[in-house]
Amino acid sequence: MHLTTGTNSLNKKQANANLKRSRSINMHNIPSKYFKPTMKINAHEYFSQERPFANVKINFQQQIIWCDKALLAAASPILCEQLLKLSPKDEYLTLNDIQLDEFLLLLEFIYPLFNPEINEENISTLIQLSHRFQFVVLKQACQLYAMKYLNTIRHVFNKCQKSEAEGDSFVNNHIDENTNENDSLKKRDLIEFNDGTCIDAYNIVLNLCRWLNVYFYEDNFNISQSIVYILRQISIENLNRIMNMIAINDEIKVYAFKERAEYLENLHQVKHVA
Repeated sequence: MHLTTGTNSLNKKQANANLKRSRSINMHNIPSKYFKPTMKINAHEYFSQERPFANVKINFQQQIIWCDKALLAAASPILCEQLLKLSPKDEYLTLNDIQLDEFLLLLEFIYPLFNPEINEENISTLIQLSHRFQFVVLKQACQLYAMKYLNTIRHVFNKCQKSEAEGDSFVNNHIDENTNENDSLKKRDLIEFNDGTCIDAYNIVLNLCRWLNVYFYEDNFNISQSIVYILRQISIENLNRIMNMIAINDEIKVYAFKERAEYLENLHQVKHVA
């Protein structure tokens, strides 16, 4: 009886050991796309080389990359349509109105071997390209990022207690080349974040106008309204200059300036009541 019990106990231990070993082996056999690679893959080098199953070449102003038709078509109905229109005689799909580096950002979100993140440096490009190519998953991710970012902005004004050092790619200070530095500092708008940090508003407003240029025509009222809530606090000189710089059309300008006029009128009434 005791011998049988001991044998059963030994068999259970061996079974457990085999199960643990099996789990360990299976974990190592799981495809790498479920884990972040230890080395970052260089997208430019990866797509510049012809690879197995890479069956279409894309031309960006004489810069050629190799891609997989199936992956592009699955991610984007626009790319799918363009690829279907290619005749056997066509050597390339040509996208001369896009910078190669910008399109590579998009490809990193299409190919599973990359582990990209949306951040302050790439968000504006990703918003524009995800909408242009109707990459739905990325569009939704960009909307979520944009709303979270907009919710971190507290106020726009001229002075603050804490100033951010210049150098961040998204929010660094801007001084016009044709403007005296001291005059520029007097005229500049500052944006205060929820943590109390204040940053020169120029580059932030520049990007917000680019976002508005996309979301206004997507009928995304929540994001458009949140952007205009910030833009309406910007000085008229800076806002008008930035909108002209990126060729915001009159329809969007009318919407933004109308909201700004109503904001200033309400502000004026509140001051007089107080």
